[in-house]
Amino acid sequence: MSLIVGIRCAEGVVLAASGPAIIPSQDGLPAARQLARKLRVVGGQAVLGVAGHDGLAQEMALSLERCLSQPDQRESAEDVLRSRIRESLAAPVQRTVAIHRTLQGLPGFDMTSNGYVVAQSLLAVPFQGSLRLFEFDPECSVTEITPELSCACVGSGKPVAEPFLAFLRKVLWSDGRPDLEHAELAAYWTVLHSIESNPSGLSHPIQMVVLVRGRGGSIEIVERGEEYMAGVRRVIGAGEQAIRKSFGAPGPRATDASAQQAPGSGEPSARKRVPEVRLTLEPPERRRGPGGWK
Repeated sequence: MSLIVGIRCAEGVVLAASGPAIIPSQDGLPAARQLARKLRVVGGQAVLGVAGHDGLAQEMALSLERCLSQPDQRESAEDVLRSRIRESLAAPVQRTVAIHRTLQGLPGFDMTSNGYVVAQSLLAVPFQGSLRLFEFDPECSVTEITPELSCACVGSGKPVAEPFLAFLRKVLWSDGRPDLEHAELAAYWTVLHSIESNPSGLSHPIQMVVLVRGRGGSIEIVERGEEYMAGVRRVIGAGEQAIRKSFGAPGPRATDASAQQAPGSGEPSARKRVPEVRLTLEPPERRRGPGGWK
């Protein structure tokens, strides 16, 4: 199982994802859990999150990188760019479907291919002076997350995450778009809540990447480190405590040693710290005509 949350905020785009991927078993044994990073920086200019088989996600990222590396991409009209991106993400899915149709019926190949070809994804990419967020369903149909929609969830954890994210949206930014801090808080809190509500399917570590516009029009892609996210968990813990106090409810009771961690931490403090990673993409030279960053 997996979950990816995307929020389009006033300053940019925030993406957060749950941790290890589930690898289906072919012999009836329990599914294997493999550490996989769901958010990938593609071509140094976009972030792709795929909820689905990790091998297919890798192929989709490579295909998208070839698409974005074409020299005329930034001068393309928006409908042309959307069409090319959709085609680049759909091509690996189509190849995988064709291969599995060929193999079905052969001895030793009695499993369904759905687990390998069904993928949902979120893509954050800069275009025409703004940072865009797109959602792609299993058929690779494109839906832009507009300022009015502002957020989206994909993956098997969506049924748990979507109502909670809607609640946070109502509380934190019912009118207009959220700022960067509220978007990061909502994205991380949604993934954390989903993991705690469904521990058998979703797990840590949580990955969070933000795209923001830096000085001089450059685009910064920042992967938040463990120290930063520990601060977000402290804010979540303080918020939960404030809600309990407002309703006169008692605080949570620690029943074992594993519960003796900071409020809202959500995972053992002994886990290896992950440093923050920052990538800056400078804007291209100004050109006449449509397209490009302005």
